[in-house]
Amino acid sequence: MTKRTVHYEQQVDLLKTKLTLFLEEIENTFERTMRVLKTGEEKDIQRIIDGDEFFDRLNLEIQEIAYEVIGKFNPLADDLRFVVTVVRLAGDLERIADECVNVAQTSRTIQNRIDGFASWELLDQMLKYILVMLKGIVNASVYKDLKLAIRVWKMDDLVDQLHNQGHEELIALASKEKEERRIRVLLEEAFLIRHLERVADHITNIAEELYYIETGKQLKDSILGGEDRHEQT
Repeated sequence: MTKRTVHYEQQVDLLKTKLTLFLEEIENTFERTMRVLKTGEEKDIQRIIDGDEFFDRLNLEIQEIAYEVIGKFNPLADDLRFVVTVVRLAGDLERIADECVNVAQTSRTIQNRIDGFASWELLDQMLKYILVMLKGIVNASVYKDLKLAIRVWKMDDLVDQLHNQGHEELIALASKEKEERRIRVLLEEAFLIRHLERVADHITNIAEELYYIETGKQLKDSILGGEDRHEQT
């Protein structure tokens, strides 16, 4: 094995290590975000906001390693697909971190004005679905489990349904409300649900990217075209 090959493999392993770290820390941050919605703890809100810099930096580090690998080693075929897709994965993970910040800040605004959420039952169900999706996508990445990635991808429909239902209900409540402060709170809550739905969207993107790394095919096209068999148990 040449020195060049050893260095290439070290850089690829470093990409995998940083991606795994990214996934694990995003999962921890989302669980912290769930607690914030339930407790309104200011120290946890600030921790989520402060942690965004870590994810920005990690995303940048992954980009730099990936571009170095491409520039120095000119990977081809499967290797190039992996490196390029890892950059996209990191981008989606960084945006999940951004949405966690948005959720935490919106939660602070709402909970400073009222005691509790108008749509808590629906919010709680969304949080549970998204946490299952996030834990699933972490495991799918670690174990290269395409069946699990597909199940996660399909769960996005459940989150979309809750988002649409919650948005309609909150807008309806706001339209009947006379107190301006209460109207603003209900609209903030609608934005909160939207932020959560965006987290699920990014997890769905990650499922598609993991599928692409392993197969070279687009997950949506494979499912709709009936070509994929990985979803069968």
